[in-house]
Amino acid sequence: MGIGLSIAFSGLCALVTDGTGGGQVVLVDTRSLSGSALPAHAPMLVVDLASLVNPEVSGPDRIVAGWPGSASGGRVGLWDLTGSEVRIRVQGTDGSGLRVFSGADGTSSWPEPPRRAEDPSSWRDIRYVADMASIVGDGQIDPELLANRAGGLPYGVAARVYLDDGLIEAGLPSREEYRDDVFEFARSGDRAALRQALTDTLLWSLQAQTDAVVIEVAPVSGGPVRRLVLKPGEASHRLLIGNLPVHDATAHAQHALSDEEAAALHFGAYYMLLRRKPDARPLPRLLVPDERRSTGSMSGPFCPPARFQSN
Repeated sequence: MGIGLSIAFSGLCALVTDGTGGGQVVLVDTRSLSGSALPAHAPMLVVDLASLVNPEVSGPDRIVAGWPGSASGGRVGLWDLTGSEVRIRVQGTDGSGLRVFSGADGTSSWPEPPRRAEDPSSWRDIRYVADMASIVGDGQIDPELLANRAGGLPYGVAARVYLDDGLIEAGLPSREEYRDDVFEFARSGDRAALRQALTDTLLWSLQAQTDAVVIEVAPVSGGPVRRLVLKPGEASHRLLIGNLPVHDATAHAQHALSDEEAAALHFGAYYMLLRRKPDARPLPRLLVPDERRSTGSMSGPFCPPARFQSN
């Protein structure tokens, strides 16, 4: 009996790969970034409790009403990942390396939006995720962000998720109105302006021939490790890890920004993670702005992740 698992990542997330099968997703801590004008973000794991063998002892921070008709009675668990490292343990394997999906020649419409913009399979090409090396020429993340300091995670890191197996790819953008848009990053030094479609979702998936997959949430500063044991069976488990803004009623300036302005402000945080902080820091803007998009939208900014390399 096997176990299928997928995790959608959204919000301020940095995908870091080393080209040899190692990878992780860093959830950005805006509060510790020097000079950041961003609101605090909350790294959170969301799981339908029906997916777990051990929901009673898995230690969610909150349980809320979720999907009607779920076998768990519509209960969803939320785990606060702040200060934690997440590892996915697959019984019987030490991980065969993270694979990154890139569309073969002629199979992807990148840099243009997919021709079938509502089809998730059309968005799989990882090139729909902003690549820092393509934007500024050097996409290497600050090595200090990949190592833990005494007693906790380094500055700029709210949580991290290690991925040593499975497939990472771009996912369908969460907001329909951005699925046929092209964004532009302004010229940087001798690099021309970069135009491409962007997604705000990373999708990781794994299909394992095993009876046990355990998701471990371990506080770096110490404390009990929470373990979520997935049920084996034919159904694939779909999880969400988000790093989205925490509502702050006092942050009036944030409410005055359009969706595009807020998205650009959020993207600027990624430049603080680079090994070499560039003077020019191009921000994404819609090539054809849409005035119908509201200011202070309740749905929050369109916040695309970014790709980095570790060496």
